[in-house]
Amino acid sequence: MTCRGCKRLTRCWLILATGVAGAGVMCVELLGARLVSVVYGGSVAVWGAMISVTLLSLAAGYFGGGYLADRVPAPRMVALVVSAAAVLIVVASHARPVLAAYRSLLGWHWGALAGCASLFLLPLALLGMVGPFAIRLLHDSAARAGRTAGTICAVSTLGGVAGTLLTAFWLVPTVGVSTGFRLTALVMAVTGGIGLFIHARPCTAIVLALPLLLGFVPDAGLRAGFTGMAPDGDRICVETVRDSMHGRVTVLRKGAYRLLLIDGIVQTGMPLDRSHLEKGTGLLDGYYQELLPYMVDDPGTCRALVVGLAGALTPAILAGYGMTVDCVELDRTVEEAAKRWFGFTGAAIVADGRQYLESCDKAYDFCVLDVYSGDVLPAHLLSVEAIRAAKRVLNPRGVLAVNYVGEPSGAAFACVIGTLQHVFPEVVAIRSEAGNDVQPITILAAERAIDFNNGWLAHLSGFSGVDPVSEAIERLRVRPLPARGFVLRDDHNPIDTLRVPAAVRWREQTQVRLGLVGL
Repeated sequence: MTCRGCKRLTRCWLILATGVAGAGVMCVELLGARLVSVVYGGSVAVWGAMISVTLLSLAAGYFGGGYLADRVPAPRMVALVVSAAAVLIVVASHARPVLAAYRSLLGWHWGALAGCASLFLLPLALLGMVGPFAIRLLHDSAARAGRTAGTICAVSTLGGVAGTLLTAFWLVPTVGVSTGFRLTALVMAVTGGIGLFIHARPCTAIVLALPLLLGFVPDAGLRAGFTGMAPDGDRICVETVRDSMHGRVTVLRKGAYRLLLIDGIVQTGMPLDRSHLEKGTGLLDGYYQELLPYMVDDPGTCRALVVGLAGALTPAILAGYGMTVDCVELDRTVEEAAKRWFGFTGAAIVADGRQYLESCDKAYDFCVLDVYSGDVLPAHLLSVEAIRAAKRVLNPRGVLAVNYVGEPSGAAFACVIGTLQHVFPEVVAIRSEAGNDVQPITILAAERAIDFNNGWLAHLSGFSGVDPVSEAIERLRVRPLPARGFVLRDDHNPIDTLRVPAAVRWREQTQVRLGLVGL
C-alpha cells in the first residue's frame, strides 16, 4: 500500500474510532445509570452522580489525551486506549457487588457517587482521550486546524447521538444492561483491534480477545434461578429478571407470595393461591385501596381506572367486587409479567398515564394512581395539572385514590396533600401502620364526603367485639392533615428531591426485609 493510501486508511480509522468513542460514552452513561439504579434507585440524585462522573471523566480525558498526544503522536496509542476502555467497560458489567459495598460503607448518596466514579471514571476518561488524539494526528496545517477540530467534534457528537438512541431504544429493552455493556465493549474492542492490526504488530490485536472472554463471565446479582433465604425464614426463588426501558423487572417467589420488583423495590405482592383474594381480606392486611368498593352501594355497577398496573393486584381486587376495570401501564414488560406470573387476564392500555388522563373520553367512578417505578414517583403524574386531569375522568361523585410511599409527617407528603386539596374539597389519608416512619399511605380525594358503608362485615366473619377494620381506619387515619405544603405544579415540582430521604429508607428497609442487601 502506498504512503498516501496508508494515510487515507489511518484517517478513516481515526474518524471511525472517534465516532465509536462518542457512542461509547453515551452507552456507558445510560447503561451505568441503569446499573447503579438497581442498587441505589432511579432518583435524580443517582442521575446527578452518573452525569457528574461522566463530565469529570471527559474533562480528565480531554486534558490527558491532549498532553499524551503531543508526547506520543501515534495511531497505535488510540488503538490501545480504545482497547483498554473496552476491557474496563466489560468489567463494570459485573460490578454490582462493588456498588452494594459502597452503599454499606458510605451511605446512599456518597456511595452512589463513589460507585459511579470507581466503575466508570477511568473507561470514560480513556474514551475522552480519543478526540484530542485524533485532532493531533489529523491536523496537517494551521489553515485546516479549525476544520479538523470541527470534524472530530461533529463525528464524536453524532456518535453520541447514535449511542444514546441505540441504548435507549434497543440495548436496554431488548438485551438488558449487562449484555448492553458487553456489546458496547465488543464494538470498541473490535475498533481497537483493527487499529492495532494496522498500526502495530498484527499479533498485538489479540488484546481484543480479553473483553470477549470477560463477556462470558456470569453476571453478578439477581438472575433467574437464584435462590436464597429471607430473614424471616421464607425461601426466595427468582423466576425472571428483565430489563425494560423503565427499570429492571424482577419476579420472585417468597414463601406463599409472588412479588414483582422494579429496580429492587417491591411493587406488588400476590398470594400464589389466588383464592386467598377474598373480599375484605386486603383490609385486614392494611391494603386500603380495597376501601373503594365500600364507598358505594353496588360496586358491580361501577367502572374503575387503574393507572400503574404492576402485578395487577388492585385490578384483581376491584374486579372481584364486580367492577369493570381499565388499566393503563407505560411499561409493556410489566404488562407481560403481570399476565405471565400474576394471572392478569385483562388488556392494559400501554400509554403514559398523564397522556391517557388528558385524552380519555370515558367517565369513571374511581381512579387509582399507583404509578411508582421502583422508588421513583413520576412528578408529571402528581402535579396539580395531573390531578385536574384525573378529576376530569371522574363522575361527579367519583373518588381518586393515590398510593403514596413516604412519611406522614414529611414535607413531600404535605405537598401532595396540598396539591390534592387544591383540586378536591375532601381529602382523607390512611397510613398502613402506626407512627410516622416511611410507609405506604392511601390518599382518597373526592367532591363528596369520604365515608364507608362497613360492607366488609358481610364478607368477613369471626369478629368478636370491635370491628377491626373500622378500628384500624380510625386509628391509622392521618389527623390533622399537614397544612404547610405547597402546591406541586408542572413548572415547579420537586417531589423527587423532597422524597429522597424517605425513598432511601424505603429501599433499605425493602432490601433488608427480603434479604437482598449486597445483590
